[in-house]
Amino acid sequence: MKVLLSVSHFGFLRVLENGLRELAQRGHAIHLLADRRDTLGGMTTVERLTTDFPSVFTFGYSPSPKGSRWHSLSLSLRLALDYWRYLDPRYDAAPALRARAARQAPHIAVHLGKWWPLRSRGRLVGLASLTRFLERSVPVSATAEAIISEHRPDVMMLTPLLYFGSQQVDYVRAGQRQGVPSILCVGSWDHLTTKGAVHEVPDLVTVWNDAQRTEAYQFHGIPPARVRVTGAQAYDHWFTMTPRLSREQFLQQVGVPGVGEYLLYLCSSPFITPREVEFVQSWIVGLRRHHDPRLRDIGVLVRPHPQNATQWEGVDFSGAGRVTLWPRHGANPVDTDARADYYHSMVYSLAVVGVNTSAQIESGILGKPVFSIHAPEFSRTQEGTLHFQHLKSVNGGLLSLAATLPEHYQQLQALLDAPAGERTRGREFVEAFVRPHGLAHPAAAFFADAIEEAGRLGHAPRLTPPLRSMILKPLLLPIAFAVERARVRKSPPREVR
Repeated sequence: MKVLLSVSHFGFLRVLENGLRELAQRGHAIHLLADRRDTLGGMTTVERLTTDFPSVFTFGYSPSPKGSRWHSLSLSLRLALDYWRYLDPRYDAAPALRARAARQAPHIAVHLGKWWPLRSRGRLVGLASLTRFLERSVPVSATAEAIISEHRPDVMMLTPLLYFGSQQVDYVRAGQRQGVPSILCVGSWDHLTTKGAVHEVPDLVTVWNDAQRTEAYQFHGIPPARVRVTGAQAYDHWFTMTPRLSREQFLQQVGVPGVGEYLLYLCSSPFITPREVEFVQSWIVGLRRHHDPRLRDIGVLVRPHPQNATQWEGVDFSGAGRVTLWPRHGANPVDTDARADYYHSMVYSLAVVGVNTSAQIESGILGKPVFSIHAPEFSRTQEGTLHFQHLKSVNGGLLSLAATLPEHYQQLQALLDAPAGERTRGREFVEAFVRPHGLAHPAAAFFADAIEEAGRLGHAPRLTPPLRSMILKPLLLPIAFAVERARVRKSPPREVR
C-alpha cells in the first residue's frame, strides 16, 4: 500500500513515529510531505526513519499555496469559522482560547461576532453556515490536486488538519475528487478542543481514547462511526524504555547536588505559561522555608519547555540549595540521547510537578506521582482549557491537584510519609487515556490497523468540481482578488532568503 502523509511540518512526526514504524514493518511505502520547514528537530525524525527503512520512506516539501488566487479567500473564510466556533457557550470559561482564535481571525469576523444583531446563537449559526457554504465553494487548491496526482497514494494520512486556517483541507477534498481515502490522525490530547475546526471530515479519524471520540463528535460533528480509538501510539516507547545511566550517574550528569530525593518540575508551553519563572521561584522559596526539613532539603530539577526556554536565560538558582535548571535551553526529545535524558529525569524523580503539559501524562506512564497547583496567573490556560479536565477526571484522574501552595506542600509531605511501594498512582488513568486496549498492547498496532482499514475503503473519483463551485466561481473571483489586495496592503511582501 502506498501512503501519503501530509504534515504542517516534520516536527509532527514525533507523535506519529511509532505508528509509522509499524506501517513500515508491515511493508507499506510512505511518502512524508511537509508544508514548511520546522525548528523542532523534525528532520532528525525523518533521517532516523529513512536510515532505518531506506526502501520505505521518502520525503519532500509541498509548494507554498500563497501564489494561488484563491489562497487568501479560503484562508480568511476558514479563520473566521475557526473563531466563531469559540463563541459557543462551552468556551465561556475558556477566555484565553477564545482570545487566541480572535487574534488569528479576520477583523471583520471578530466584529461580526460581537455585533449585537448576531449575538443570538441561532443567527451566528446561520452566518457560519453561509460562510461554510462559501468556503466549500472555493476551488480546491491546484497544488493539492497535482501532489495527489503525482504520488497516486492508496491512502492519505493528515495531521494536524485542524490548526487555524489549515490548508490541509484541500488535500482531503482533492483526495475525494481523485478517489483517495483520507484519515485524520489526531496527534495530541488537546488538538480537538484548542485548535481550529475540521472543515472537511475525512473518511476516518484516529483518536487516543473514548474521551476524544466524544470530543470529535461534540466539537466537530464527526460521526462516531468514522472514529477509531487506537490509544496514544505517540507514547508507546515509554512503556518499554530502560535506563542507560544509573541514578547516581544521571544526577552527576545534570548537576543535582547530593544523592537524596528530587522533585522534577516540568515546564509548559508558551501559550499555557508565558511567564513561568516567577511561579517556579515562588514554589521553590516555599519549599526552602517549609517547617519540614525533608522539603527544605529536597532536590529540585527544573526542565524548561523546548519552545519556552528563553525566559530562563540568566536565571540563577545558586542560592536556592539543591536546585538545577537542566537543560537550560530546553531540549526536544526527538533523538535517542535527548529522549534518554528526558526519560532519566522522570524515572529517577520522586514526583513530577507542572501546570498543564503533556509531560504530566508521560510521567504518569512511568508510574510517577503527578502534582499541580491552581495558579491564579495561569487559570485561563489551566482550568480555562477543556483538555486539562482530562487530567482531573478520566478514570479517577492523574493529578494530585492543590488549591494553594500550602495544600500542595501537605500533599508532598504525605507522599514522603507513604511507603516507597505505595507512591505510584495514575495506572487507571493511563489505561483509559493512553492504552484503552490494555496496558500490555502497544497502540501503534491499532493505529496501523486503522490506516490499513482506510486504505481498503476506496471510493469512486469525483473528477468534476461540485456544481456549487462551478456556479459560484465567477462571483467569488472578484472577492478573492479583493481579499488578496487587502492582505498585501496589510502585510507587504518581504524578501525570502
